[in-house]
Amino acid sequence: MKKLTFTFFLIMTSFLSLSKAQVGGNQIYRDKNNYDNSLSKTLPEFNNTNSYFATDSTLVVNVKVLMNKTADRYKLILGLNEEAETPKIAIENINRRINGFIKRLSSMGVKSDDIFVDFISQTKIYDYNINKDSQTVVQKMEGFETKKNVIITVNKHSMIEKLISEASDFQIYDVIKVDYINSDIDHIQEDLLKEAYKVFEKKKENYFNLFKKEIIGSPTATSGFTYIFPKSQYQNYTAYESAYVTYQSDSRYIKKEERKSKTFYYDGTDYTGFDKVIHNADPEVGIQYIMNLNVKYDLKKNKEK
Repeated sequence: MKKLTFTFFLIMTSFLSLSKAQVGGNQIYRDKNNYDNSLSKTLPEFNNTNSYFATDSTLVVNVKVLMNKTADRYKLILGLNEEAETPKIAIENINRRINGFIKRLSSMGVKSDDIFVDFISQTKIYDYNINKDSQTVVQKMEGFETKKNVIITVNKHSMIEKLISEASDFQIYDVIKVDYINSDIDHIQEDLLKEAYKVFEKKKENYFNLFKKEIIGSPTATSGFTYIFPKSQYQNYTAYESAYVTYQSDSRYIKKEERKSKTFYYDGTDYTGFDKVIHNADPEVGIQYIMNLNVKYDLKKNKEK
């Protein structure tokens, strides 16, 4: 009777999951092949969705737990460049812009220890002299270009847009990237392992209550811990419907396409196959942490009748 009840529970759970209404949104316009390829690069290696693997002498209990966690710190990298006739003038001009920006940051409460200026490169700039009379094109050196990056660390996500806005006053427009940081990875890993163990205890209890197997010796366990940053989890699509035009072979018309806007959106790890997802309703984009726990038991074989 217990087996029948257990089977009925699984069937009903699957039916209820499938019967929920789905809203696809414009993301359905994305290129599925590109999405599948990018997804395979971001997901961790352990993607087994089997809760149990059992033989007459062995039992392996698999547990997967995912936690969404907002970042403690954000590292913003802004890039700028300056062109001039000589390297000295280029450096002086770029430093004037950077120093003005740093002074503005100080007035916003950003500490000097949270700012670093990274010298990237100094290169020559070339152009061409075109002589129409002799029909010659001669290359010449036009000047020098200096590039630097300003790296800023803040503890509030709301500060990022403010920094970008203030940077534009100093002709700093290149937003290179934003890194998400959690400072206490060891504590996160410890908490996630505890959550995985709680799930494991329930799974273990359910299995042995149902199948009445006898354990031989002590179990062995392995665990895997990984995390995925937001920068690798953005997808894109272009949503539009367009008419088709058929041209005759002697047509003199030229078809001009309108620019279609491409949309990017955050698409975190699929929750399918996870035993537990922590903070799954939190709308803020953060870091996803994944714990995989596998416990193996040796079982006493059933006596042959």
